[in-house]
Amino acid sequence: MLALYNIITPAPPVEDMKGVGPKLRDKLLELDIKNVNDIVFHLPSGYENLTVMNLTEAKHNDKVTVAGLVKTEPTVAFFRGGKSRLTVFMEVNGMYVKVVFFNQPYLKDKLTVGEPARVSGKFDLHKLEINAQKLIFDASGGFYVKYYLGGVMHSKTFSKIVAEVFEKCIFNYDLPEDLKQKYRLLSVREALWHLHFPKNPHDINEARRTIKFYELFIFQLQLMEKRKQERVRNERYIVNYDVDALREFIETLPFELTSDQKRSANEICRDLKQNISMHRLLQGDVGSGKTIVAGLASYAIKTIGDQTALMVPTEVLANQHYQSFMEIFDGRLNIAKLTGTTSRREKIHIQQALREGEIDLLIGTHALIEDDVIFKRLSLIITDEQHRFGVNQRKRLNDKSYRKNVLYMTATPIPRTLSITTFGDMDVSIIKEMPKGRKPVETYWRRFDETDEVLNALAAEIKQGHSAYIVAPLIEESETLDLKNVQEIFQLFTNRFGEENVELVHGRMKPEDKAAGMKRFEDHEKPVLVSTTVIEVGINVPNATFMVIFNAERFGLSTLHQLRGRVGRSDKQSYCILVSDPKTENAKLRMDIMTSTTDGFELSERDLEMRGPGDYFGVRQSGLPQFKVADLSEDYRVLEHARISAIDYAAKMEADG
Repeated sequence: MLALYNIITPAPPVEDMKGVGPKLRDKLLELDIKNVNDIVFHLPSGYENLTVMNLTEAKHNDKVTVAGLVKTEPTVAFFRGGKSRLTVFMEVNGMYVKVVFFNQPYLKDKLTVGEPARVSGKFDLHKLEINAQKLIFDASGGFYVKYYLGGVMHSKTFSKIVAEVFEKCIFNYDLPEDLKQKYRLLSVREALWHLHFPKNPHDINEARRTIKFYELFIFQLQLMEKRKQERVRNERYIVNYDVDALREFIETLPFELTSDQKRSANEICRDLKQNISMHRLLQGDVGSGKTIVAGLASYAIKTIGDQTALMVPTEVLANQHYQSFMEIFDGRLNIAKLTGTTSRREKIHIQQALREGEIDLLIGTHALIEDDVIFKRLSLIITDEQHRFGVNQRKRLNDKSYRKNVLYMTATPIPRTLSITTFGDMDVSIIKEMPKGRKPVETYWRRFDETDEVLNALAAEIKQGHSAYIVAPLIEESETLDLKNVQEIFQLFTNRFGEENVELVHGRMKPEDKAAGMKRFEDHEKPVLVSTTVIEVGINVPNATFMVIFNAERFGLSTLHQLRGRVGRSDKQSYCILVSDPKTENAKLRMDIMTSTTDGFELSERDLEMRGPGDYFGVRQSGLPQFKVADLSEDYRVLEHARISAIDYAAKMEADG
């Protein structure tokens, strides 16, 4: 497989470069720079423009680099604490200018009357004075390049090593000629040279444009190679399910599938019929009905006598899926649940039934990957919110497969850019259409001094027999954050509605206490649930029509949308109230966006713009690549072109043999 930054092969180690002895080698190793590829891709962290300009065109307080003649002998004045001021007058572009250097008295001997000099600093137009930071000795002009080197060496020293690589090494890899012509790109070698040794801003811009495309193009080729490797051809992978039995089951459903659900189910079933392992992402907004689509796939597997595993990140979500599937299948599938709180006796019973093939669908948390969980014939693995699991965890479950078919589900609408990049090695099915009868959740933003108004609106909902979620960001009072904590909010609502009507649930409770609290809320014993974000996923209470999120500015758009998705799960009109006194423009913008749309995919794009790709998922396990120049939140158009080009290039290479 192509390595992203491996363009010089073979790649000599850093110590092969002139002037790099053991000490300097060790310093470079501290920066994870081991060979010449690491050197050329250790790109500048910034540039200082030292191009000489005409001072008559400069504005007040501009940073300038000028050339002129020294007109007076430089003088140095010393002050307390060893501080100094060097003053000299120069003629620059016909102007008599005072130049001042602070704390650089040694420059006095470098300035000679009648000789030319070049200085860089801040220009005071009113005083005709330059507060100079630098006296430039070399004659190169252009840009001063800065590198992040962790204090182990000077940028100038590293720059010499970079120049040595360009002089000594052969760059073996370049972009295809037709792509360079089509997109007016430089060669990769030329682009890297311009980034390390630029002469003007245009050089830097064109070089960055080339390296962005290069990074995204190679990464897309890598994804395609990975996709090819994972799609192993084997006749055993064909799931020749009973189509008639599946259709008969669909006809018994008490509702009609949406067109998106039908299309997604057809795509999955078509995959199962192939002799290539399925590797598909089922992406759908909260409440869009992914569960029934996954259920149809499980039923298809059951018709050939094989088994399905559904792994989820939390026990709450496992319970929710278990209840949903039990209702959907009503005895047509033998379903079991395995989590960390499953009793030892029940676990032993499940393990035995699983080995004997008596269980059609096993739903569980990380408990599914344990060595003593052995399937008779596992032919479909469904992973919900897969980005919450590590690569090794997913692999351990996949290794238990008889037929390697994997379906990932996510209720986190993923921006197209991240979908292409993170899930580019998968086929993607998207459910956007909501089930019939669902009404968009009306979302409002209220300040804390309007809390009474919010309580009155909630009272009206409770009077109609409806339920409500109240979300707080913290469990206990914080000395550093001015946030309404869950205990304080619980007290506020019990004071208004009475303890007999308000339930409290949070992440620090014992699992059995938390489950009991959730059950009382679901059974409508208590219509108000005060909680932390533990209810973000996995709770399905159709009777819940009202949600209040306190300190809403503390949450990202994605989390707010996931929380809002807990209401609006029936034909009743539902409401989400964001209680917040945002202090920043960014926080205000999030409130405005949330109240303007309920489209999760639109929100995901805005969330990516505001947060950046690095922390979009909030976990490192998202698998996002770390590029040197490309930025996924900004360069999505480049990514689209790079992806198309990679597909065309791979097809051409395969055709050419």
